[in-house]
Amino acid sequence: MMDNCKSIKRKIAASDLENYFSVSKNPEAKKLYSKGIDESEKQNYQKAITYFQKALKIDSLFAFAWDNIGLCYRKLNRYDEAIYAYNKSLELDPLGLMPLQNIAVAYKYKKEYQKALAAYQILAELDNKNPEVYYGIGLLYAYDLNDLEKGLDNICKAYMYYIAQKSPYRTDAEKIINMIYADMKKQGKETAFDEILKNNNINQNNK
Repeated sequence: MMDNCKSIKRKIAASDLENYFSVSKNPEAKKLYSKGIDESEKQNYQKAITYFQKALKIDSLFAFAWDNIGLCYRKLNRYDEAIYAYNKSLELDPLGLMPLQNIAVAYKYKKEYQKALAAYQILAELDNKNPEVYYGIGLLYAYDLNDLEKGLDNICKAYMYYIAQKSPYRTDAEKIINMIYADMKKQGKETAFDEILKNNNINQNNK
């Protein structure tokens, strides 16, 4: 069920704040990287990887090239190779937002949920107003780690940030909140549900 969630399938753009190693200063490496991006956008992921690898042979510190190798391997369902690439990027930039978010997704697909959660939690510390982070954490807790209360709390946080950002994805969060309510109701936990919504300043009548 969760493998079909929109948040997991959303394309995660390489929108990190650039650090010194993010983008190569070498013109040839940048040219090969651009070719890799073009192939990736055409969904020619293996060909894209070849270009990114060539860029890294010229500039081994090109963090965004590692990011996109990881993204391509994830699209090819080669999760161990994706995780390796993301970790190489994080060696260059430990605060890289793209590899942290994508490594969490890769671990989720591998069903290594605690590792996915750890990556999301680091990301939450770095980007604590990003609703996608709380959405990802919420899904992990609710449907992979069987903790509906923690799942609900995080989905509520995502919901409120979506509203603040006027994001249409608020409706996704609403659907998950309603699904969690149905599950908690079966367990006789309506009071806990209401309390979590109250703590997150959500009025059920206005949801």
